[in-house]
Amino acid sequence: MPDIKAIILASGAGSRFNDNTPKQFVKLAGLPILVHTLKVFQTCSRISGVVVVTREQYIEQVWEYVHQYDLDKVHKVVAGGETRQESSRIGIECCGENTDYIMTHDAVRPFLSQRVLEDMIDAVIKHKAVDTVIPTADTIVEVDRDAFIRFIPERSALRRGQTPQAFDYKLIRKAHEQALNDSVENSTDDCALVLRMGEKVFVTQGDEQNIKITYPLDLHIADKLFQLRTREITGETEYDVLNGKVFVVIGGTSGIGLKLVEQLHRYSDRIFIFSRSTHPSADVRDHTSVTHMVNYVTSSTGRIDYVINCSGDLIRKNVEYMTTDEWHYIYDINVTGNFNLANALIPLFKKQKSGSILFVGSSSYTRGREGYSAYSSSKAALVNFCQALAEELAPWNIRVNIASPGRVNTPLRFRNFGAENPTTLLDPDYVAGEFVKALALDTTGSVFEIKN
Repeated sequence: MPDIKAIILASGAGSRFNDNTPKQFVKLAGLPILVHTLKVFQTCSRISGVVVVTREQYIEQVWEYVHQYDLDKVHKVVAGGETRQESSRIGIECCGENTDYIMTHDAVRPFLSQRVLEDMIDAVIKHKAVDTVIPTADTIVEVDRDAFIRFIPERSALRRGQTPQAFDYKLIRKAHEQALNDSVENSTDDCALVLRMGEKVFVTQGDEQNIKITYPLDLHIADKLFQLRTREITGETEYDVLNGKVFVVIGGTSGIGLKLVEQLHRYSDRIFIFSRSTHPSADVRDHTSVTHMVNYVTSSTGRIDYVINCSGDLIRKNVEYMTTDEWHYIYDINVTGNFNLANALIPLFKKQKSGSILFVGSSSYTRGREGYSAYSSSKAALVNFCQALAEELAPWNIRVNIASPGRVNTPLRFRNFGAENPTTLLDPDYVAGEFVKALALDTTGSVFEIKN
């Protein structure tokens, strides 16, 4: 098996980001952007090691991330140079003589997929130099110094370059050495150094979501990508993390919660079901009730691994006709109840240094509609609460996510809308399966939208 190293370029000062914190250290969905990026390479079995090139004053901070998030493939964290070319060369030299291939990747591209990585590795073994590209949807124009159009290239032949880029180790070292000998010192692209030697560079298909976070607006786009993207799970082995764990399902006596309990029995027989009608009962609106629930479970198991709160309610009324009691009720069960739950669980999860909470949202959080003012706004508040809580708890390896299904064929739905055409509604068994997927994923601060 060839020795393939990844070089993560994290030396940027973030001058275009207008922030005192370099963009690679800014938090996104509960984790620093750099950590999201490193996790992609950590989970790729074909990558043997990672070298992080950063600014000298941030070396210790990167090592803290490595230890905190168990990123044991990071073998070196080194100080970069004044230019991207110099930082790339330093990373290459730090990989070691036994390296067969290297991949260079921008630290601020956290949405790199395993598919792109695998394609790149297969291609570099065959072609020795590979770039990741995507088609351009815009017309590209070349202008002169006086701001007049000089030339408009044919768009069908143009691509937008991304990272990673991958190279035969000896080839890329030679390209950097020759560039220095020719006084080329500020190239922004390693492929350009290979091309100037007369070597060919193959291209593989990138991913539109593999954006580079450069400007403040990019961070808002990235945040939305984390909220909206649905992650696929392939292969049953990825569910092994659920085996034998302690689950607490609140609202597990009907609807989605009932189906979820049925599916979780495939992985564990330690499943505790609570609702306002169970014995013992649990009412998330009452902090004392939630605390008693946590104590009841831990008294017999000693721990809790996963908590899924399926409780919630909907009152479909315009503001004009809604009473203050009804408004407070919706917020108490849809928002305050989740606060009570998290507040009661945090001491236990911190002591365990692990734990996972899955809140249940709704697709209606993205836009308020007539008759849904209380419900939609409460679910939007829940999304923001989830993301803030994920950032607070990430240092203790505590994951907080939210699953937001569309219209589901449940008793709650029936009570508010009557007998609807079932073919237009999501099946609760399918939705429960998507919940299980969300539980198995190593992510925090994510919103999983569930659609047909």
